[in-house]
Amino acid sequence: MEMIETERLILRNFEESDYEDVFEFLSQRKDDEFEAYPDITYENGREHLAYRIHSDEFVAIQLKETGKIIGNVYFGNRDFESRELGYIVNKNYQRKGYAKEAITEVLKAAFAGGVHRVFAECAPRNECSWRLLENLGFSREAFFKQNVYFKKDENGKPVWQDTYVYCLLAKCESED
Repeated sequence: MEMIETERLILRNFEESDYEDVFEFLSQRKDDEFEAYPDITYENGREHLAYRIHSDEFVAIQLKETGKIIGNVYFGNRDFESRELGYIVNKNYQRKGYAKEAITEVLKAAFAGGVHRVFAECAPRNECSWRLLENLGFSREAFFKQNVYFKKDENGKPVWQDTYVYCLLAKCESED
């Protein structure tokens, strides 16, 4: 990915030197209700970073002022010129507009590069997430009952969750 600068952020590929910051924001999600990383340890956290370094689907969110990595945007490649959007922001930096600032620029670059459709899924109880998507112009397309799980109960059974599906389309020239 080509580096993108915003007013407060640098959006770029991940690097080995990002490890402490990546482990910090991922370990905060160890028991997260909506998308947990229950098995993350300081040792295997390096695997999560390596995956991000070698994938073109992850964008590091770096604060310009301090250089700290505060999260990532996931922008998964899908069929039919579509992308799947996901995001994680360090809990100490949430509700400051960083996710919106980062996602806005990633979307601009994607649509300028020919992406037709971007979709995202989130839990109906994750109001902050779906309100962010709506604020970014996404439309709610679907409600799926018990279609995903991120953790299992004490008996090893999946803890199923419902999801909303949101979508944002590139503007077609004929729509203008």
